[in-house]
Amino acid sequence: MDRRKIIIDTDPGVDDGMAIQLALNSKEFEILGLTTVFGNVDVELATINTLRLLHIANRNIPVAIGAANPLKGTFTYGVPFVHGDDGQGNTWVPKSPLKPIELSAAEFIVQQILAHPGQVTLIAIGPLTNLVLALELNPTIADVVKEIILMGGNAFCAGNATPAAEANVLSDPEAADIVLGANWQVTMVGLDVTHKVFMHNSVLEKIAENRTPLNAYVASTFPFYRDFFVKANKIEGTYVHDSSAIVYCLKPDLFETVQCPVRVETTACISKGKTWPSLGDSDHEEGDALVPWKNRPKINICVAVNSSEVIDFITQRLIQS
Repeated sequence: MDRRKIIIDTDPGVDDGMAIQLALNSKEFEILGLTTVFGNVDVELATINTLRLLHIANRNIPVAIGAANPLKGTFTYGVPFVHGDDGQGNTWVPKSPLKPIELSAAEFIVQQILAHPGQVTLIAIGPLTNLVLALELNPTIADVVKEIILMGGNAFCAGNATPAAEANVLSDPEAADIVLGANWQVTMVGLDVTHKVFMHNSVLEKIAENRTPLNAYVASTFPFYRDFFVKANKIEGTYVHDSSAIVYCLKPDLFETVQCPVRVETTACISKGKTWPSLGDSDHEEGDALVPWKNRPKINICVAVNSSEVIDFITQRLIQS
């Protein structure tokens, strides 16, 4: 099998853990490495959590430490009320003996894309800061990366971090605006579909019956996460955010997309972090300075999903590990 080369940019995070497990269980992938970023937790803890997941899985894959702060400002918060103080559902499992590599996330991303031109897919399931730093380090990677698949944004629906914004984009809206405007292929797997991919508690319990080491660990992180959704969303289960981006990479036919340019609100207003698609002709000539979408590339925005098949696919991949 000709395996697809991927790098996962991540901020574990309970749902990141399931997404990483899903990727590790998918023989279609050659995982070149994982890069870490602030977001659900600080970058140091994100790195600890990533190395732990790989150690439990008995997989020695490079991990590169990435951005500790957004492009503007300082990281001052995580979401411990969602993921726990350890980012892993307050399971407090000991650290892994594995160590990160010396290259930074940006350096590693550039190295791998240039080493495998036209072959590397970046799957970003956290804030997008590392992708911008890589692009600044070597702008030519935009010409030779295969694709960017990101979990983030909300084109035609409400946000989850605020009424206007999705959490990953809100964590670094400036970075998101640059990524969505760069000259590379981008697919946005955002809340437009991930809020339709719902994993009921009964499915989570079925998956947890698999007691292989990584699955048992990831399953142990979910009770805290599930409790958040019960309190915040009054649902008996969880939305499947990060794993949906992995599934899109494997089974894009389960998703419906539209193509249009997107801008991100970066000003300190009530819609900061909102991903605004252009529904008109972004190339028209009127008022060039007043057309935020002018000359922006069209990206793929996931707008519909076969949610039952996505859930079935994830379930089968995890229980067979």
